[in-house]
Amino acid sequence: MSTSIEDQALSSTGSDLKCDGYGISLVVSSVLFVLYLAVHAKKNLNSLCRRGSYVVVSYFVLLWLVTLLNLAWSFLQAWQCSPGKEVAWNLLSLFTASGMLCLEISLMAFLLKDNYMNGMEALAHSFLATGIIVFVDTLLKAIYVFGVGVPFVQSQC
Repeated sequence: MSTSIEDQALSSTGSDLKCDGYGISLVVSSVLFVLYLAVHAKKNLNSLCRRGSYVVVSYFVLLWLVTLLNLAWSFLQAWQCSPGKEVAWNLLSLFTASGMLCLEISLMAFLLKDNYMNGMEALAHSFLATGIIVFVDTLLKAIYVFGVGVPFVQSQC
């Protein structure tokens, strides 16, 4: 059976990916969360500037960074099936997962901090512990992905 020129052109760019409910839900939830953050950004920035808390500012910046990485990861899922983009896709997946892990661990470490620490000591303590854990996790995943050659996210191609 012959295929049209348009079908051949679309097939070579990777746009013949199956759109499943999971992929759509990832993109929609990422977009909705970015919109939520953007709508409340002015109010949040004003309160951050008035308080001047290094802890809150650090977590707000980390939240925006991880959210934008997650949004990019959601929109660029076609890279996982595109020839020549495997390294870029694995790096984006690795940084996105590491950013999420950093946000989760540092938030838990900060919430479980000792009461005798001030804000800057607690921030330094939680980010030091988080940095060590995330560094080891990222290093092991990088060795696994780039050394052994196993893709970070299993392809649905």
